[in-house]
Amino acid sequence: MSIARWTLAALTAVAMLLSAAPAQACSVCGCGDPLLSATDPAAMSGVLRLQLDATYLTVKAANDQNSALTDNLYQTILKLNAVYRPVAGLSFAVTLPVTRKILSTAGVTSSDLSGLGDVELGGRLEVLDLPNFAAQRRQSLAVSAGSSMPTGLSDAHSGGERIDEHGQLGTGAWGPFVGVHYRFEQGDWTAFVSVSGRLQTTNTAGYRYGSSLLWSVQSQYFADPSLALVLGIDGRYAAPDQQSGQSVDSTGGALLALAPGFYWNMFGNAWLSARMQWPVYTRLYGAQSIGPVLVAGIQVLVL
Repeated sequence: MSIARWTLAALTAVAMLLSAAPAQACSVCGCGDPLLSATDPAAMSGVLRLQLDATYLTVKAANDQNSALTDNLYQTILKLNAVYRPVAGLSFAVTLPVTRKILSTAGVTSSDLSGLGDVELGGRLEVLDLPNFAAQRRQSLAVSAGSSMPTGLSDAHSGGERIDEHGQLGTGAWGPFVGVHYRFEQGDWTAFVSVSGRLQTTNTAGYRYGSSLLWSVQSQYFADPSLALVLGIDGRYAAPDQQSGQSVDSTGGALLALAPGFYWNMFGNAWLSARMQWPVYTRLYGAQSIGPVLVAGIQVLVL
């Protein structure tokens, strides 16, 4: 496979990381693989890859105090992601999110916060690599582990009252995850299958986001050495959030999303990506809904 195609494959892997990022801010939004970017083939020789992405999503849920009212969350995230692979088969990733969250009830804005969200660190180890050069085929199996950290503001107040948990910039807690990931390459096609589990700890306010199971099945086709088309299904199941040991209404549930996208080599080592997650099936607890997740970004190979 050519260097250009390896790089396109890296872009696809990187994009999947962003699919899960909103899970730090919402009990049901965000699905897929939290660390698929760590398999970035662009880093196979100790290459450092930087990526800047913008993500937008909306979520609606019944108000905690009055179920007849609806809370609307509008979230925009600007993320700097870096992946470094010091040796073959081992990758490390770090993500720094700058987040803006607007929370409104019945059309009235109750909070509008901007700042650093929860930073995430992770690593991935390839445990099996089965190349077949004659058939232009390659299969690999990897395991991953990492955690989000309580770096985002999680105790903001407005009008003397604490802002709702889903309006806070961070969770105020740790979010460790582990995963298993399979990759298959055959000619111009590449496929990814991933399953990961994420736990959530309790913050100082006694609130705990629901732990979740995330999965992703993606297929990528190289229509041209400088253009890759991607289509897949991302999924997520989250348990209900907990407040002081009691389940929180209208949180948690299951979600399946169609995930189309494309990746284009603009010039040199700069690549443009655009994709979305479009919910096609939801079985959410209580009164809540989630809109499409939109992502656009640029990646640069530094080393």
